[in-house]
Amino acid sequence: MQGKFIVLEGGEGAGKTTIAKAVASAFSSAELLVTKAGETAFGEQLKKILVSEEGGKVSAEAQFLLAFAAQTDHFQRTVFPALSQGVSVFSDRFDSSIFAYQVTASGSNYLSDLFWNVRDESFKGATPDLYIFLDVPPEVGLARVKQSGRVMDHFEKRSLDFHRTVREGYLEFFKSAPHIVVDATRPLETVQKEVFALIQKHL
Repeated sequence: MQGKFIVLEGGEGAGKTTIAKAVASAFSSAELLVTKAGETAFGEQLKKILVSEEGGKVSAEAQFLLAFAAQTDHFQRTVFPALSQGVSVFSDRFDSSIFAYQVTASGSNYLSDLFWNVRDESFKGATPDLYIFLDVPPEVGLARVKQSGRVMDHFEKRSLDFHRTVREGYLEFFKSAPHIVVDATRPLETVQKEVFALIQKHL
């Protein structure tokens, strides 16, 4: 029996990375493989380029292809083999991020049909069973990122309007995918408990 494929999504400052780490600690790897989009040696190199200052200067089409190349390698070498062996997978980000950032927020809605076609071919037979979307107003999320003091990449440095459009892109994507929206403005512990409960329910 194939494992379940669950994705955690959200804009900047939604708490994804912290919650994904907590999920990794709470579940055994035999029960749930916790990973993140593009997490292969090849994919990580492409992601570094994508978030670099130079990556911010390339065309929307180039960013789109870079992002899909990283995620496709990760899916084919990590996600699908685990699912095929009956192990469920929990991924910090997946294809909905490409739709939100490289299609919608970049103003490249003409890439939408290509997105769905590439998605069908790249992730054939194992698209996510559930997307959990940590929803937070962009102004709140960006304030959290700035307060953290970490170095921001070129996506995080973009305007509030850009990040509002990212959120719109996610919501548009979810019209065509199984999802649950979680209010991520609440205390982290509360959000984390809800995510854990959703995982348990869908495994």
